[in-house]
Amino acid sequence: MTRSLVLRLMFKDWYLSRAILVVIGAVGALSVAALYLRDTFTGIMGMLAALVATIFLGILMPSHTIVNERARQNLAFVMSLPISAAQYTTAKILANLLAFLALWLPIASGILWTVASAGVHGGTIPLIVVAALAPFAGFAIFVAVAIVTESAPLATGTMAACNVAYSFVWLFISRIPGFWKDLASPVAIWSRPMQSIVAGEIAAVVLAFALTFYFQSKKTDFI
Repeated sequence: MTRSLVLRLMFKDWYLSRAILVVIGAVGALSVAALYLRDTFTGIMGMLAALVATIFLGILMPSHTIVNERARQNLAFVMSLPISAAQYTTAKILANLLAFLALWLPIASGILWTVASAGVHGGTIPLIVVAALAPFAGFAIFVAVAIVTESAPLATGTMAACNVAYSFVWLFISRIPGFWKDLASPVAIWSRPMQSIVAGEIAAVVLAFALTFYFQSKKTDFI
């Protein structure tokens, strides 16, 4: 019964977010398609559009399914069902994570495959990987804060902080010694700083979700 409720809560979130997912999916598909025009300007615009699409996906989905749920006073009803706090947390994380991955993976892999198959811009691959993982890390942190704190102001502040942090990440990357030379290389060059950034982004995703389950398990009041 409870497993069925977890799935129903997940399907409910996907259904209510269908317009968001369709629009972002369409933008992502067009962004990848723009790379096949083999034009420098459209290629750059396509990659920027893909980045913006994944950033918005990481913001809109959790906002709609987690933050607004308490604002609409739906959380009390959900927790009145025969479902534990751990199962509620699982439903929310899986609904958001699977929806995010369903769009993020095709967009990121589509851009990486297109660039790699061109054979002349391999030096941009490390930067693309870092750029793709940045919204993923921001999304995971946003979901964690939204679920654990149950506070719209704190979740909004976290979202804003992550968006501002992207600019500092790009500034830091641009100042890495040898970055511009590596970027112009026909093959991917994974410098130690770039490896460290990728590892940090992956660690942020794993840690955010792990801490969400940990802090939720310590709660005694969920309404």
